[in-house]
Amino acid sequence: MAQDQRRELYENGDCVVEESTATRTTPPWTARVLHVWPNGRCQLITPTRYAWTAAPGDLRPATDAERAAYDAQVRGIQRERDALYRQLRGGARS
Repeated sequence: MAQDQRRELYENGDCVVEESTATRTTPPWTARVLHVWPNGRCQLITPTRYAWTAAPGDLRPATDAERAAYDAQVRGIQRERDALYRQLRGGARS
């Protein structure tokens, strides 16, 4: 029953933490839900755009702090990409 309730908990765009990715020295990964299958499995994506499939029992909703850290990392990566693209476009004109 708890498993069924967890399946309905996540939707595309939700920010979740996959506990099974934690190690003794690293925290679990925080990710956004890209897709939810009827069996409750979710396709997740990290800020660096790494995607994988996770079992519903390994997931929990991200805390406010975890969501904020995820969003900050996404913004930082986008700023770095934008700066690189500007640099590349400038270099191509030289």
